[in-house]
Amino acid sequence: MAYPEYINNEPPVITLQEYDNAEWAKTTCVDITPNGYVVVIMETPDKVIAKIDPKDNHILDKIFSSAKETHAKNLAEKATLSSEATLSSEAR
Repeated sequence: MAYPEYINNEPPVITLQEYDNAEWAKTTCVDITPNGYVVVIMETPDKVIAKIDPKDNHILDKIFSSAKETHAKNLAEKATLSSEATLSSEAR
């Protein structure tokens, strides 16, 4: 798989549209770092292959926020179900 080449030892900056259309997109994912959103290879997530253009941050902020909310909800539901199962088995 041919990933984008680094420029001056830095990953290239791409837009979300360029990412969506890239042939290598299916082997990568978007991650968040203190310096912004990056594209990483799924099997080696420490390998950054591109940076997402900051003008697209508002879109990714919404996606990541929604994903975090969903994850937190799922954890809360799982904890509730686990507690209910424990109480049910103790009542027997």
